[in-house]
Amino acid sequence: MSHAPQIPAAVAADLLLEPWLACLRDELGGVALFDCHTHIGCADPDGSCFEAEELLEGMEVVGERAVAFPLAEPGAYRAANDAVLAAAERADGRLVPYCRVDPTGDGLAELERAVARGAAGLKLHPRAERFSLAAPEVERLFAFADERRLPVIIHAGRGIPSLGVDALALARRHEHTPVILAHAAIADLAWIWQQAAGQRNLFFDTAWWNTADQLALFTMIPPGQILYASDAPYGRPVASATLALRAALAVGLDSNQIAAVFGGQLERLLSGLEPLALGPAPGAPVPGPGPLLERIHTLLVAASARLSAGYPAEEYLELARLACALPDTHPDAAVAASIRELIDRHAAHLASDPPRRGPRVPGVHLIFVAAAIARTPWLPLPDTEALRASRAQSSAVGAGSR
Repeated sequence: MSHAPQIPAAVAADLLLEPWLACLRDELGGVALFDCHTHIGCADPDGSCFEAEELLEGMEVVGERAVAFPLAEPGAYRAANDAVLAAAERADGRLVPYCRVDPTGDGLAELERAVARGAAGLKLHPRAERFSLAAPEVERLFAFADERRLPVIIHAGRGIPSLGVDALALARRHEHTPVILAHAAIADLAWIWQQAAGQRNLFFDTAWWNTADQLALFTMIPPGQILYASDAPYGRPVASATLALRAALAVGLDSNQIAAVFGGQLERLLSGLEPLALGPAPGAPVPGPGPLLERIHTLLVAASARLSAGYPAEEYLELARLACALPDTHPDAAVAASIRELIDRHAAHLASDPPRRGPRVPGVHLIFVAAAIARTPWLPLPDTEALRASRAQSSAVGAGSR
């Protein structure tokens, strides 16, 4: 009987996906990753639980550093902030701690305390803590942050009304504060791109799963104002880096711009330096895939939405798998085969009965990437035949050890 060390389920799924990231990094001659958005904690009302060790395991797969801050807490954030600070101390430079506060409570006092202990930035979540960015308590937090050039990251994704007007106003009043709108600012992206280019301390992170939003972000926002992010545990570093790299390459960013997006710019912000100016937003729309890949993409987006909400998506995934059965002579046959391999890897991962550690179905990030490939088929892909052979061999070895 084999006594090989047990790989955590989430990391096992990451390893299933890693070849799709590796081929993009190879295309660029390597790219360092510094993630501006991860969480630690086990009290979030949505059921998410993510220990610092689990975060570090996921980071190890891609060799990244990361900013970390607490998940939501039902009470005060003092203990949660201390846990993040302690995790950063143990992480040997791989984690940079931010604090999280509720502005309607003792937010300013907790911010001052956490920064004195080593917090390098601030996380605000208007949805979870139910406050407006126009509140006077938020203004006081920003005044403190501006004096110290502390980055402030703000939830700007699903579940909230528009907050872009207030975020812009805060950025304009506090020009030394890097204001980071998380989740590609999807609540306001329809219009805020028009004013973003003139506001150099306003940034957008890439922590979102939908390739249409990723492509819009990288097309309409100047590259110097985009920061790579995973949103772990809701996103996994390997998937988030793959999605963002595909979007960056699809819109034509060069290696210097990509190096800044994926860590260089964040390094400057945390050092209190002025951000790099990296040119205007590309602006030109990204070409669409052909009709057969468009079918696959649409089915996988539908599956991703269900899996993200915690529901099964077998029918959509099976239709997508059938849609990948293109003739060998079709120009997109190799792309479809790569997508089908990811669908099969996701199914194999679920068959191992991995534990659920939050609202999403385990391994959903493989489907996120499969959808992205269908939308950006001209970008590098790993050798599908070699991957299939490797997976078959691993399955055989696993069966023999039981």
